[in-house]
Amino acid sequence: MSILEMNQTLTSIIRGRSVELVMQEEGLVTIVFDDYSTMCVKVAGGPTINTLAESKIESVGESGADLTLVGEDCGTATLRLAQAGSSITVKDESGQVEYAG
Repeated sequence: MSILEMNQTLTSIIRGRSVELVMQEEGLVTIVFDDYSTMCVKVAGGPTINTLAESKIESVGESGADLTLVGEDCGTATLRLAQAGSSITVKDESGQVEYAG
């Protein structure tokens, strides 16, 4: 079993944002936050575990190709990345890229 490593850069960007909506289509999961920013994640399949609901993000961790979002209420969502290191894009409400990796 791999150890979950905190993605400090991504955590600092999305910590405190509340999940408003999660949309899933083939190969892509889009999370819309309460400030109208978005996080698009290219995935290999859908969420493997999702108990995040509409909580605020506390931290983000990675383990191999798995991305885990942890909420302030200890709920989690785990996504299998299509390609580690180049599957995540966060944009602010005006569409400016805040994070790509």
